[in-house]
Amino acid sequence: MEELATRSNRYFWIAYSSSILGRFVHAMALSWVVWTLTSSPLWLSAIALLSALPSLPLAPVAGFMADRFHRHHILLITQTIGCLIAAITAFLSFKGLLHEYNLAALALCFGVITSIDGPAMQSMLVERGETVTEAVARQSLVMNVARSIAPVFAVFIIESVGATWCFGFNAFCFIPMLVVMAVVKIPNRTTQKEREESVGMTSRQLFTNYRILREILPQVACLSILVMPAVALLPAISLKSDALASFGSMSSGLGFGAVAAAVLMQKNKGLINHVTTVWMGGWITCIAFATLPALDTIMSQWICAMVAGAALTFSLASANNLVQSRAPNMYRGRFSAMYLAVMLGLVPVGQLILGVSSEQFGAVNAVRCCAVLAMVLMVLFAYLSSASSKEAEKP
Repeated sequence: MEELATRSNRYFWIAYSSSILGRFVHAMALSWVVWTLTSSPLWLSAIALLSALPSLPLAPVAGFMADRFHRHHILLITQTIGCLIAAITAFLSFKGLLHEYNLAALALCFGVITSIDGPAMQSMLVERGETVTEAVARQSLVMNVARSIAPVFAVFIIESVGATWCFGFNAFCFIPMLVVMAVVKIPNRTTQKEREESVGMTSRQLFTNYRILREILPQVACLSILVMPAVALLPAISLKSDALASFGSMSSGLGFGAVAAAVLMQKNKGLINHVTTVWMGGWITCIAFATLPALDTIMSQWICAMVAGAALTFSLASANNLVQSRAPNMYRGRFSAMYLAVMLGLVPVGQLILGVSSEQFGAVNAVRCCAVLAMVLMVLFAYLSSASSKEAEKP
């Protein structure tokens, strides 16, 4: 029986890795097709915005669904629809019928499905016999490795056979997860009675009642709004003397640092069991992004970006781990939805802030000022959280 559970767990992670890789390759190809069709940075931003926009308003609905209904059934439906959207995109591309408007509609549909899929998947990750920390560490490793190799896959496919096959590749990558979901029945840890009782608790009440959410979510919000969107501005803060090499160096450093951090977490899972890891990782990320525009050599930029990538990965993985591990089973879906809404849903807001700031004050100043502001706010939130905890402990 234990051997069967181990084998099922292995199949699940293989299928999950395939699904994640396909999504990243799809996103790369989507950006490339939009650029070749429009040559418009505005359309690039609009497509990215539509892909991420649903996660914020749909978070309460997605969290409610993940807590109220069987998560296995939710994933089977969302993964099927995601596969269909990827297949439709591939078909339209093959027929030469893609244009910016149907791409925008497809991106919005994919964003809606991803928003509903996310909380159920996050909750499902810890319902297969692993501890929360083990599941989060492995998920972080899978995500960052996929994010690092997806550009290589996408470029190879686009140059060899065209972007159509990137969309087809994504559709194909959904199939292992669909097979696993159809064959391996993963039960909810919550009972039917608990799922019915959980309906009465709103996200606002959860935030008020659970201190871990008040400690973690403001920190993640600062990173999502003021720091994470700065990645899109790396070309604008590259060295003028060798812009392409500088941009490549910073992108490579971020990816290498993220993978290195994920490997360390896989080896020592206790690294992400502390609130201070969220805070310190976030602060180091802010310092690194504030420093990055001031550096004048490619090697120093690579090292600084590597530190930023590692620190950001530690911070976000720790936040995810703590939110998941402190969540009662009956509220796990809403805890996950709140975390994902803050971590992903606020990024478009930050992109708008950084975009406007860059137009007014230049990209270098915008990135540096936003990183410093994020640092100040995160320290302030940490101080207020600590003061509140001490006050609550007084007799």
